[in-house]
Amino acid sequence: MEELGMAANGGQTYIPFQDNIHVPTLAYTPLDRPSPLIPELEMKQQYIDRGYRMGMQCQHFLPGVTPEMLDWWWANMEKGYYLWAPGAHKRFTWVREPWKYGFLGSAHMISESMVPGIPVFGGNGIQIDRLGLDMFPFKTHLKHVLVEGIFNRKGEFVDSTVHMWEEAAGGSIHITASFFNTKITEPPAFILENPDAKPQKPEDAKSHAEYEASQWPVFLPKLFDLWKNHPDPSQSVPCDLSVREKEDGTLEYIAENGPVVL
Repeated sequence: MEELGMAANGGQTYIPFQDNIHVPTLAYTPLDRPSPLIPELEMKQQYIDRGYRMGMQCQHFLPGVTPEMLDWWWANMEKGYYLWAPGAHKRFTWVREPWKYGFLGSAHMISESMVPGIPVFGGNGIQIDRLGLDMFPFKTHLKHVLVEGIFNRKGEFVDSTVHMWEEAAGGSIHITASFFNTKITEPPAFILENPDAKPQKPEDAKSHAEYEASQWPVFLPKLFDLWKNHPDPSQSVPCDLSVREKEDGTLEYIAENGPVVL
């Protein structure tokens, strides 16, 4: 009998992705914005010179969600990925699990529906790698940062989503932003396989980011509370994504966030 590998995906199940395009998403109210608003992000010139350009950005106030909860979320996404965008998120699987490879060595694969009725974004799956802070392109930042992105088959960086957050009275303030590489020589593999398996409009991606953010206050405090005293750190992976600025103006993580050692 063939031996199959097992990925720590929380036992999630799904029907074939391209057959699952008509599930409706939930009605939702976009979150309030921070008060005062966070200044719009600007890219550093050195990243512009590489050919990187700003995509979308949006900001939120997350009531009842602490920075600790968000830090934990990014290393434990399999526990609530379907709750993060109900009806839109189709699949989540760790390719390299944080408990085994450390946070910066981790990667996951996803398929999502940006708009019901069109091909699933990502086709059969997009691998998303956690990137080092040398890829953080913005002039300003919040106290906690995540940078993740995708590459094409040639190893060229294609695009990135950046999340930033920090504590505020009653919860956290948060930014979702994206940037992309204008100098790639071919698109990522999932677009080569199916040119329709991508967001049809830039506003679709921004609307999806708003939908995801709106769900964090609904499920994350409850989920975090269920797991906070779990005794096995390989199953509830600790994570601290707070950053500090170095003398040269670049960022570094304060915590190592390495593989779990029992």
